[in-house]
Amino acid sequence: MFQKPIIGITMGDPAGIGPEVVVKAVTDKKVTQVCYPLVFGSYHIIFSSAKKFLKKAIIRKIIWPEDVRDSKDSICVLDCTKLDRTKIKTGKITKLSGKMATDSVFCATQFALSDQIDALVTAPLSKKGLRLAGYDFPGHTELLAYLTATRNYAMMFVAVHSPLSTVDCRLSTEKYKMVLVTTHLPLSEVARSISKKRILEKLTVTQKALQRHFGIKKPKIGVCALNPHCGEEGILGTEEKRIIIPAIKAAQKMGIKAYGPFSSDTIFSPKISQEFDCILAMYHDQGLIPLKMGEWGGAVNVTIGLPIIRTSPDFGTALDIAGKGKADPKGMINAILLAAQMVKKTKGKRTSSF
Repeated sequence: MFQKPIIGITMGDPAGIGPEVVVKAVTDKKVTQVCYPLVFGSYHIIFSSAKKFLKKAIIRKIIWPEDVRDSKDSICVLDCTKLDRTKIKTGKITKLSGKMATDSVFCATQFALSDQIDALVTAPLSKKGLRLAGYDFPGHTELLAYLTATRNYAMMFVAVHSPLSTVDCRLSTEKYKMVLVTTHLPLSEVARSISKKRILEKLTVTQKALQRHFGIKKPKIGVCALNPHCGEEGILGTEEKRIIIPAIKAAQKMGIKAYGPFSSDTIFSPKISQEFDCILAMYHDQGLIPLKMGEWGGAVNVTIGLPIIRTSPDFGTALDIAGKGKADPKGMINAILLAAQMVKKTKGKRTSSF
């Protein structure tokens, strides 16, 4: 019988909505039915958030993740920062808030690497907070790759119906998953950042993730073009001929079912997108705009290629509503449910980096 996994959840930047959505999500019945949630962060901040945003809550400080199994109906917190919480200013990112956020990520990652938690779900932190705290990473994805010594990784976005209403966590994204070749780059730098090697690496890590974490034995991956009309035989750009098509052919020789390139206005149509298990987009907005503008209720961010399972909601720190009780936990709930589903697909066993 499959044992409910322990899912580690970082509190995010305490100046933002992270603590609020975390306490709301970990007490949701859909979450507690499928996993044991364990919050990593400041016990006092989580305690204060629970008292402020929940009608009723029991908060318990624990030392070892396994203790969460004996803490029914409690919000379990592994206190992993000793910084002064009283100096945190809601709605204002500071060096202190950034350091508290990264402390929780560092701690949770170590427990994930040692198999003491089965998956990691991260609440939003701030890129500014990361920099102020002394960490030169664009975001969670790159930080986690560094902490796990992973070279080949990628951002996958899994679209979900809203709300997820079943314990088995059935997702609309059995039809729609999307991976990015490039991530947080200015548009002016995208073309020169795309290479045959990079595309091939993303196709490889995508295939392995779909097989391991989603149970798709022979995944089909549709590849986006970079230029309008796939470059129009070189008239509107040569990246398709020089880079993308050779990468697809190389992937096919490796046994990867990669197809394309397809124009963005074609591949993201409901009819065409459903022919693939995943779509590989060349840059951030190319993949995310169709996902967010479509019929989907939201998306979960998955870092594929890591030796641990990591998901996160697709929203930021939302400083403008921090501390006001207005934050919707739906995205956080979906991220936890997907992490639990991925653990079940991999039978709870951590795998090495791809």
